Amino acid sequence: MGTDKTLVAIELGSSSIRGIIGQRRADGTLLVLGYERENTPDCVRKGVIFNIDKTVQAISNIIKRIEERQKVYVNKVYVGISGQSLRTVKNEVIRNFDVKVSISDEIVDGLMQDNCARIYDDCEILDVAPQEFRVGSRMTNEPVGVMADHIEGYYQNVIARTVLSENIKRCFQALGKEIAGFYISPLLLANYLLTDIEKRSGCALVDLGADTTTVAVYEKNILRHLVVIPLGGNNITADIASALKMEMEEAEQLKRSFGSAYYDEEDSDSTRMINISNGRTVEEKRLRDIIEARQQEILENVKHQISVFSEQLLAGVIFTGAAANIKNLENAFATYAHFDKQIKTRFNSPTPEYTTSLKLDPQANNIATLVAMLRRANVECTSEKPLEPTLDFDAPQTDPLAASQPAAGEGVVTKTEPKPADVPDEPEDVKLEGTDDEEDKPKQPGFFSKFGKKMGQILSGLVEES
Repeated sequence: MGTDKTLVAIELGSSSIRGIIGQRRADGTLLVLGYERENTPDCVRKGVIFNIDKTVQAISNIIKRIEERQKVYVNKVYVGISGQSLRTVKNEVIRNFDVKVSISDEIVDGLMQDNCARIYDDCEILDVAPQEFRVGSRMTNEPVGVMADHIEGYYQNVIARTVLSENIKRCFQALGKEIAGFYISPLLLANYLLTDIEKRSGCALVDLGADTTTVAVYEKNILRHLVVIPLGGNNITADIASALKMEMEEAEQLKRSFGSAYYDEEDSDSTRMINISNGRTVEEKRLRDIIEARQQEILENVKHQISVFSEQLLAGVIFTGAAANIKNLENAFATYAHFDKQIKTRFNSPTPEYTTSLKLDPQANNIATLVAMLRRANVECTSEKPLEPTLDFDAPQTDPLAASQPAAGEGVVTKTEPKPADVPDEPEDVKLEGTDDEEDKPKQPGFFSKFGKKMGQILSGLVEES
């Protein structure tokens, strides 16, 4: 019988960092205990860390609040990866044989290894979604056991810029916290929100975030396409703030209160006035035009990404994310993208598998991805107090200062400062005055000793010549 496990997960979103703590009970149920959030517009943009120090501070604040409120010490953390550079790239691996052979697991594994060896400039492979195999002249998902002299493996490699994971590792190393595991947030969210029928029939999950919009396309239970569009709800807010000369906070509130992704001309009152700051008013029509223009741009980009698969999306499009809370989103997508299949909005799993007493604003705190991470996590992340290192007296002793420095190859670039041009290199065998081991070295001969030795050599030479 299992035991309860306390799990901690952190997601670096497009404009904020969010943390969650939950308890996996022995019976398999999940209880969400706490949720924390830090807005990070000045250190994380579009899911990419660009200021390490501020990101470390933000993560530290989240972990400290979790520890204080739950009375635990966090040792390990599961981390979700997203970001603008995240995308899928198709790859094909081919094997030819002199004679027909029975395709074995070893051959299939070899194809995967060759695929994973593919090098991408400044990017790394984070995950691989196998597609189908062409064995001989036919396509199949199960090539093992088929006789053929030719096999082709098709893959969707999920890649991102190498610096994405490197910077995340630096942040947690600075905090002294171990990363229990990495998860690709969009894929985890898709597996959590979508049903098997939807993924098998064909669907697109569109996650409308603050600064990015992530599109994941599934068909026949296979990931077919993943891309991050660098546009989100904050772009609409920024347009309102710029056009109406107001702060982002007020523009966000205005968008939430009166915003709509699509307006029906017959139902809207174009003469209605809305009160804004400093005793000013704005026509509803003007606000509508600002919101619709940017919303249309975002949705047309989504349509462009799924257009190749539109005929296969029998289960339609499912919208999620904080920015998907805007009214009339489904009507807007059907109109702007000319999409005639089913359109839904979903924020939680069709079959929720967790309980919580937290009161969350769905427009600001979409915890679906974090809950998905807790459902996959399986390593205890907390203790009652900090874990103390175990001393091994048989182990060779190391310099603690040297041990604290990053090892070579850990992604930290070291720089050797050049010496000034007018300062000559110091000889290795020269010992400066006043050092502790000065007495240990043999003393150098003095002037008279050198003079006597030299005269002896001269006289000896004269005797030999005579």
